[in-house]
Amino acid sequence: MPGRLKGKVCIVTGAGRGIGRAIAIAVAAEGGRVIVNDVDQAAADAVVKEIVDAPTGDARANYEPIGTVAAADALLAAALDAFGDVDVLINNAGILRDKMLHNMSEEDFDQVIEVHLKGTWACGRAVVRHWRPIAKEEAASGTAKPRKIINVTSASGLRGSVGQSNYAAAKMGIVGLTKTWAKELGSLGINVNAIAPAALTAMTEPLLQDQDAAQQRLARFPLGRYGEPEEIAPAFVFLASADSDYITGQVLCVDGGLVT
Repeated sequence: MPGRLKGKVCIVTGAGRGIGRAIAIAVAAEGGRVIVNDVDQAAADAVVKEIVDAPTGDARANYEPIGTVAAADALLAAALDAFGDVDVLINNAGILRDKMLHNMSEEDFDQVIEVHLKGTWACGRAVVRHWRPIAKEEAASGTAKPRKIINVTSASGLRGSVGQSNYAAAKMGIVGLTKTWAKELGSLGINVNAIAPAALTAMTEPLLQDQDAAQQRLARFPLGRYGEPEEIAPAFVFLASADSDYITGQVLCVDGGLVT
């Protein structure tokens, strides 16, 4: 059913490659206007070009480094300057600094927490501060429209993962943000959900370089493999669309059965 996001303005952070790229392209294919955020300017520009080269695609690039209030505020301002509004925020940006606990530095820990957890919080804060007065006016006049925040967690956040105490803490924290925001924002017509994906990307490909380790890792998936980013993106389109207007506070695992 194409056009489910027709005219919707969607911010996608970390959209230069992997799952973020697939999300941005899928959103645009459904009629959404996309802010493609990534610190890699060439990657962001390439995704924008791919979108705008399509017959009805509309996108703008943004290069803010997710992880601070200043960056989140600048990202929101860029979206408002480009399209005049925001309907959907997809918090996808992330990094890895995997190490065992005894080898992990303070910098390793702080960087991952900053991008994943603080970045998700800061972007959510910026967008909600913009939405609140608008939503209140709409509610008073009976013209309320749904708005969506979709966060990205992971199996590591839900189950833990060796060598990822920083990443797992951040991703479980995002679950906490998701469920708290759903309670705080529901009365304003803002749906907040999270997706826990498992896809083969530049972040996960190194995990499969060792054949024995790869076999052990893939054995954890009932479907026997990582997904492709294009298999993950439809779940984000669903949660961004009107099809999910009665869903909030949930974590959807799109992971080939990894978390069961």
